[in-house]
Amino acid sequence: MLNRIKEKLNSGMGKDVVWTFSLQIAIMLCSFCINKILASRLSIDDFGQYNVIKRSVQVLSLVMLAGVGIAIPRYIPRYRNNNPPQRIAPLLSAALIYIICVSSLVLLFCISFSSLIQNIIIGEANNLGLMLVALTYAFILALAQYAFAYYRGTSKFKWYNGSQLAMQLLITLPLLLLPCLTVNNVFISWLLMTAILVVYLLGRETRHYVRQNGSFPFSTHVKSHLITITKYSSGRLVADFFQFSLSAFPLIYISNVLGLQPTAYFSVGITLVTMVTPLYSFIGIILLPYVSEAMAQHKLASANRYISRLTMLYIGSSLLLTVFMYLLIRFLILIFFAEEYVVTSDISRIIVFSIMPQALFLLYRNTIDAVSSIPYNAITLSICFAAIALCFHFCTSLTQFAYAYLAVSCLQGLLSFITWQIVKKK
Repeated sequence: MLNRIKEKLNSGMGKDVVWTFSLQIAIMLCSFCINKILASRLSIDDFGQYNVIKRSVQVLSLVMLAGVGIAIPRYIPRYRNNNPPQRIAPLLSAALIYIICVSSLVLLFCISFSSLIQNIIIGEANNLGLMLVALTYAFILALAQYAFAYYRGTSKFKWYNGSQLAMQLLITLPLLLLPCLTVNNVFISWLLMTAILVVYLLGRETRHYVRQNGSFPFSTHVKSHLITITKYSSGRLVADFFQFSLSAFPLIYISNVLGLQPTAYFSVGITLVTMVTPLYSFIGIILLPYVSEAMAQHKLASANRYISRLTMLYIGSSLLLTVFMYLLIRFLILIFFAEEYVVTSDISRIIVFSIMPQALFLLYRNTIDAVSSIPYNAITLSICFAAIALCFHFCTSLTQFAYAYLAVSCLQGLLSFITWQIVKKK
């Protein structure tokens, strides 16, 4: 058994899993530190607004990324395993053009309806400057995800995870160095730090390509690749929007209905969940290019067996993690937040039960996208978003909101499991 484990770990995918898991743990620890610093140094109202903007920026950046984060890791392995192999540079050019076009439309829409959008994105009106900072930061994050998708598609998982860790370390620096923290200077400093990293990564990869090939084909045969990217990514754009809206919508809705302080309290449970779910997304990160390659080589049966074993692992480990967090919730809130947030213990206990269904969704999401061009995940997530919007309409207390969030998470996990069973048979 030990020899078999050693053989698996020494395989290409085994090394990718170990490397990704190790660095994702480090990224998660950075996230813990960032959250602790902000919870301690910001007022409760400011912390509530910070969480609203943070979730809004995540949604906006995924919309601006426009599904390219899934398309690139899917198509690069296929291009390389075609006979003869296809060049990936025109695909990357088309993807970048697509991102810029979609981002321009998002920016135009937000500016045109700024009075309404400000309340949604930043939780207050008459602060156009902060909204523009949030929009610019979202665009820079989309470009960062574009670079990460390239590393993922080319199986450069050291660079994929290392660049993400570098981004987390860079945005931690201002929180330690700035004498006074406000919501404004937090996001302005994060915008600058992330922009520096993005310029470095894109510049480095472009120079590396030019040294090997002489020039970068920004316009050669881009049209056909742009059509390919647009057809595949449009459905994934909807899925990305609804996925991050499921975590952003509760905070935006509560901030508009109950105010920023209840929003800060509710964000504790959601933050605890989103801190640990990346542990379950890392396998999906690796599975997408591997399953795409397996399809190109007609070896889907082996990937199928691997996913079935991972399902049992995900269920068992997420149950243990849920029990651990449920029993030690007060202690965890004291460590990762501040004493003022201990009052949210009962609400957070309800929300942490959503870890297992969300973990299952993160496992199946990438495999479904790799196998099928039909945007099944967009359908699943749109149903879940409609469900949470309907449930929240009838909620009047934070406890009711917490149960509604848990119910929709269970629906999300169940629908993704059923979808995978259907897609697998096809």
